Amino acid sequence: MTKVIAAIDNSLAARPVVLMATALAEVLGATVEPLHVSDDDGETARACADSLGLELRRCSGDPLECIRAAAEADDVVAVAIGARQQPSGHHVGHLARQVADVIDKPVLVVPPETVPPAHLHHVVIAMEGTPAKTRHLKAAVDVASSADLHLTVVHVDDESSIPSFSDQVAHETDAYAHEFLARYLHGAPRARLELRIGAPADEVIDVTDVAAPDLLAIGWPQSAGGDHGATAREILDRSHVPVLLVAIDSAETS
Repeated sequence: MTKVIAAIDNSLAARPVVLMATALAEVLGATVEPLHVSDDDGETARACADSLGLELRRCSGDPLECIRAAAEADDVVAVAIGARQQPSGHHVGHLARQVADVIDKPVLVVPPETVPPAHLHHVVIAMEGTPAKTRHLKAAVDVASSADLHLTVVHVDDESSIPSFSDQVAHETDAYAHEFLARYLHGAPRARLELRIGAPADEVIDVTDVAAPDLLAIGWPQSAGGDHGATAREILDRSHVPVLLVAIDSAETS
């Protein structure tokens, strides 16, 4: 049986992480294993696990190393972790980012204000730039489609990459959307394509604010330097819904 690791701290923020991990695990056909990294007893973390009928696993030492070691097991398919913010309030906690940088399995980052659904129903998958990059999120698309979830794909272009349209804008835009779905997302026949033009992070956040999905999936360029991964980092910092980070080799985004 496969499992989703729910890495939790000893605070009330642990419960949303475990509940979102449970909703994701249902889609993946997995179980949930809460993991608390601390040298203390973790009474709040244990009470959270007990209330949900789950057995808490404890680990002492460096949190990143403990989570990475747990995630390396062959039966682990994803890791869920809380998005505790820095004191400045502008960035997702460094541990969530570090975990996403060092493991090659999806990382579900859960904001503390999340009200987890009992079951996942609606997933937004964000794609930017050239259609060739859609292959990076194919696994997320396949999972959402196989689970019969309502799937919205947000494809953001800038003005230099959008297709040229004649005076039949509405008709040709529909044709472009149909061709895009057929060519790049043929494994998800029920997906809806949301075409946007503008700053990718702004457009993706706008879609999630309006659609209020249960989950947002984006590509995460691991160990990205310079401007690589800037959009993903901004989306992660600004999102009020849980974000599933799908690992991308940063070299592939250049």
